[in-house]
Amino acid sequence: MQTRLPAILRTTAFRQTLLSAALFALSSFVILAFVYAASAGMMLRRADAVVNDEVATLSERFDAGGIRAINRYILQRTVGGGADYLYMLVHPTGRSLSGNLSGLPDTQPDDEGRVQFTYRRPRVVGTEDTEKDDRTARGRIVELPSGYRLFVGIDVDEERTLVDRMFNTILAASALALALGVAGGIFISRRFVRRLDLINDVARSVRSGDLKQRAPRNNTGDELDELSENFNDMLDRVEALMHRMRQTGDSIAHDLRTPLTRMRNRLDEALREDGDLEAREQTLERAISDTDELLGIFNAILSLSRLESGESRKSIQPLDPADIAEDLAELYEPVCEDEGLGFDSEIERGMTMRGDRGLISQALANILDNAVKYTPAGGAVTLRLRKNGEGRAEFSVTDTGPGIPDQDRTRVTQRFVRLDNSRTLPGSGLGLSLVQAIIDVHHGRFELGEGPGVSVDGRGPGLRASMCFPLKPDS
Repeated sequence: MQTRLPAILRTTAFRQTLLSAALFALSSFVILAFVYAASAGMMLRRADAVVNDEVATLSERFDAGGIRAINRYILQRTVGGGADYLYMLVHPTGRSLSGNLSGLPDTQPDDEGRVQFTYRRPRVVGTEDTEKDDRTARGRIVELPSGYRLFVGIDVDEERTLVDRMFNTILAASALALALGVAGGIFISRRFVRRLDLINDVARSVRSGDLKQRAPRNNTGDELDELSENFNDMLDRVEALMHRMRQTGDSIAHDLRTPLTRMRNRLDEALREDGDLEAREQTLERAISDTDELLGIFNAILSLSRLESGESRKSIQPLDPADIAEDLAELYEPVCEDEGLGFDSEIERGMTMRGDRGLISQALANILDNAVKYTPAGGAVTLRLRKNGEGRAEFSVTDTGPGIPDQDRTRVTQRFVRLDNSRTLPGSGLGLSLVQAIIDVHHGRFELGEGPGVSVDGRGPGLRASMCFPLKPDS
């Protein structure tokens, strides 16, 4: 059976912290190893320099008095066993002449005659020597004329002991840094995992259907706090979409029931007609009209779905909003005349924005349709395009109809919402929701406000519907 590591050891936070601790321990080891190498090298160079100075002194003695002078110097320096240096003068026959060593080191010297070896210091008669027997020394072997050989060295046991302690300290410090890193990784990972577990608990609750749960925040502004904020915003969006979906389903069932029932009754009436072909044809024509109304509702729903899924963003390109306003002004002026309404337009040119010409035209047409539909005969509709104080392109349609109460202006942009005074008029309640979706695709803003404020023969203050779109930077 395969064993698994504890959960805390399998977390990314622990692995990242452990990796950081390992890198820190490695870098510390490299730095301390460099210090160790530099210190050891400095000690060796100092010992070599001291030995070279002593070799130079002996060379001067040899030049002045030969072998006897060197022998006399060594005897003077080693009498009583208190010499700072290690000496050994060897006869060409291999016999030791003088010195405080038992013989030459048996270590092979390097190219410059340097050797490092272990020796045993002789005990001084009449003293109590507590030092260890085996010690480390470093020196040079010099070949003298006539076959004599001279060794001059110095005890480096204390330096070597210090270097060994430094090396052991480096290993201990690196191991301690790694151990502290692991301990810190466990501590940090526990806190990190605890916060992630809370977010995962919320995700599991949401997956089970509880959309009211929200991820906790500690308001520190760190990445987990930002993740919780984005996660909660996503849940708010999902909850709103689910609520809208349920509401849309209810609205579809409510709004489609009437035309479907009407169409069924008309078809049933056509079946009961006895030989009256003209009456049947009229009934079928009205049924076709009901079918067109249903198709219009479904087409509007499909358009909203495409807009909210982002499919229309691909066709966004630079355009002149004045072209759209002029085309719709030319289209709706005769429509208003037929309905007994006055029509006026004020269009400012010289602006460039990014958008889908067809979608923006559809949104503006929906607003104009509502203005024509709800404005009584004798009223007026005005279409304007201007650059507002925020530096945006603003389409606005103002009418002298009944207007929309303040408390309903946000609600009417939702799907299938129809106010009481519009229940008897044709429509599905999707026009302004489609306008809002188109504006959202273009990162614009939709506002409903008071109209011109005229009250004649019981007419209300009217309505002003505006769409604001950002302009291109060079516009």
